[in-house]
Amino acid sequence: MKKQIYVLILLIMFNISLSAEFDFSKIKNRVSEFTLPNGLKFILLEDHAVPIASFVAYANVGASDERIGIYGISHFLEHMAFKGTSEIGTTDPQAEKKLFTQMDGIFEKILAQQNSINPDQEKIKQWTDELEKLKKEADKYVVTNEFTSILERNGGSGLNAGTSMDSTVYFFSLPSNRLELWAYLESTRFKDPVFREFYKEREVIREERRVRVDNSPLGKLIAEELLALAFKVHPYGIGPIGPMSNIENIRRTDMMEYFKNNYTASNMVIGVAGDVYPDQLKELAYKYFSKLQPGRRNPWLFTVEPKQLGEKLMTIYEDSQPWLVIGYHCPSIRDEDFIKFSVLDNILTSGRSSRLNKKMVTKDKSALFIVSFAGFPGVKYPALFIIATGPNQEHTNKELEEAINKEIEDLKKNPVSEEELNSAKTRFKANTLQRMNSDRLFLGAMLQSEVMRGSWEKAFDGLNAVEKITTGDIQDLVKKYLTENNRVIAKIEKKEDKKEEKKEEVKK
Repeated sequence: MKKQIYVLILLIMFNISLSAEFDFSKIKNRVSEFTLPNGLKFILLEDHAVPIASFVAYANVGASDERIGIYGISHFLEHMAFKGTSEIGTTDPQAEKKLFTQMDGIFEKILAQQNSINPDQEKIKQWTDELEKLKKEADKYVVTNEFTSILERNGGSGLNAGTSMDSTVYFFSLPSNRLELWAYLESTRFKDPVFREFYKEREVIREERRVRVDNSPLGKLIAEELLALAFKVHPYGIGPIGPMSNIENIRRTDMMEYFKNNYTASNMVIGVAGDVYPDQLKELAYKYFSKLQPGRRNPWLFTVEPKQLGEKLMTIYEDSQPWLVIGYHCPSIRDEDFIKFSVLDNILTSGRSSRLNKKMVTKDKSALFIVSFAGFPGVKYPALFIIATGPNQEHTNKELEEAINKEIEDLKKNPVSEEELNSAKTRFKANTLQRMNSDRLFLGAMLQSEVMRGSWEKAFDGLNAVEKITTGDIQDLVKKYLTENNRVIAKIEKKEDKKEEKKEEVKK
């Protein structure tokens, strides 16, 4: 409640005076930080209003850190991080360890046979059946979801994780009197993980891919085709879930090596928010997290996507709702132009008064919705500023594309008014401050800034930097980035529309 009131006061202050700078000291005074000898950094945001604490573990590893053959492994590993340790999740760790070795050996045989010049399908079936039998035998020792159950019995909530192109993040909340339980569980799963149910979980991920990508026209368009169209050399060209062939061929040994190289103390940052005191956290951090391997912070990729030479277009024909996604190459979060895209987003699509929303959704009713944002599929490296929409009945993608292009060309010729710019700035700051009301999002922004920009304090730079943006800055931004040669367009059209196009071609 105290944080909600604080955010409300800040919102009122911003609406009264746009020129007033964000008072960073009110947050800074509540933050403390320290780093263990092994390189693991902790950031604490105190709030003693209620006896609850939220925890975020930020691993500086995502899909952009993967290589050919193991695309999708970061997401796969995220799933396995909930399977327990040698003490949690099993009734007999030694017995299941023997079974793991046997299963891995059989899987190696299957892969070798599948990749041979003349695969013996009978042998593959025989070994596949043996693997299934061993999986069932191993299941006898599994205490299902014990990691999650322990947290829930102790009042835990919001237990989840997410893998992006840039990072993997784990989070949950607990009553603050269970702080030591958190320290034990979180440190153990990153120090002593046991990737049990590995082959079983593979099927879960395969099904996840089928639902989100293979059987979803929009998922296929955005998660694969748009990325492949926009990035020909940078790892951003392949999404976090990875190709099905990679999911099916990743070994447990691949995962163990990947974990060892990337889940090190120096490559992670831990965030805590809530009813926790610095000395209390520091004592438990030294006690439980000091044994994590030091490692190193993952280096920045040296691969740079070359300048696009011309517009790229992809059209998929499906029996589905048509969709249109336009992407423009844009800089990373470390570039001073990045924050300007947030203001542009508010001018174009964010909020009822934004230009395209007002015209296409409210007035013409030509679009079902329209959204835009910078940083797809990531913000660590140069990515895309995308505009996504879908036509309403009796309207087309072509019509929507023309309306969007017309508005962009208008921005190039005519600077936005001071009134429109100030309104966009206000909405940006209001949305930013509202996100501060979520401990997880608040911490996530701080940890991301710590890793990507060198300091958690830079997470709030945008609130003041946005004030310096001028109407000329927005015009220059649009002229610089929103050009035809810098554009990729991916869309879904109905199959019957393709038939009509062919008929027109025949007539001509």
